[in-house]
Amino acid sequence: MTTAPLPEDDPRLLEQACAWLAKLQFGEFSAVDRHDLAAWRDANPAHYQAWQRAQAVWQGLESLRGRPIPGAEPLLQERGRQPAGAGAGAIARSVSPRPNRAGRQRFGLAVAACALLALTLAAFYPPLLWQADYLTGKAEQRRVVLADGSRVILNADSALAIRFDNLQRRVELLRGEAFFEVAKDAQRPLLAATEAGEVRAIGTAFGVRRAGAQTQVELVEGRVEIRVGELNNSLAAGQTAAIAGGRILVRPGRPENMVVWRDGYLQLDGVPLAEAVERINAYRPGKVVLLNSAWADKRISGLFRLDALDQAVAGLGSAVPGLKIVPLTRYLVVLR
Repeated sequence: MTTAPLPEDDPRLLEQACAWLAKLQFGEFSAVDRHDLAAWRDANPAHYQAWQRAQAVWQGLESLRGRPIPGAEPLLQERGRQPAGAGAGAIARSVSPRPNRAGRQRFGLAVAACALLALTLAAFYPPLLWQADYLTGKAEQRRVVLADGSRVILNADSALAIRFDNLQRRVELLRGEAFFEVAKDAQRPLLAATEAGEVRAIGTAFGVRRAGAQTQVELVEGRVEIRVGELNNSLAAGQTAAIAGGRILVRPGRPENMVVWRDGYLQLDGVPLAEAVERINAYRPGKVVLLNSAWADKRISGLFRLDALDQAVAGLGSAVPGLKIVPLTRYLVVLR
């Protein structure tokens, strides 16, 4: 599950959402206002996204932390209370709510601060990751014990959301890569999901990695079931699978090469150069930039230590004859 980016006019929508929140916080909110807010928020998915983003920022402001925001829940109960004559005109009037004269300056500052923070966070911390319960940064790995006793190792530059309930254990890999050691529970299987599909496990050990539109699964022990829409496919220990475009491709794997990042290695097994650069960037300080797209599909293989990835970058020149490696600084390397 992802959050789509706001359209190009997102500063305007964010300012409108922040104005609604500020008016709610100032306590000058009538039943008509509640109806108009519900109508504005539900008029367009972009409005609702702006509302969610502004609400998350507002709740994070230090001075408001721990205080509930009136109207944070859906306002369906207010829709049947619309006064006669309140319609599109009422929505248009209330897009930019106005406080009374005494609080106008404070209101304006609150709206501006909320909108500025929302835009700044959107640039440096994508809305998709606001859903994450666990995050890792560059070259960082994290070990997590879930509520059911399952263990997860989250690889570098990754994000994971936990969605447990009484019927199932669901985790969503929002970005990057994770290794799962699943606690057995036949009544409540664990589902590891990405946009491409999901892996169903009862008590197994497997790795999942998102690579663009493709999801890769490596099964170390036990059995799992991979689901893509109505399509199901079982995976046995030692097998790997690629999920993309509504299809599942199962292949024999090499157990010694599975999820080797847990032991401090980067395994590149015939991956396109563009993907190899992306994976190197997840661990190496700074940035490697591929400028010449003509090389993007050249295949790269190799096993490299995560604490010596300069050697991996240097090795790209040998793997792709004609590729030029230009170190501009210690942290910025250009491939052309």
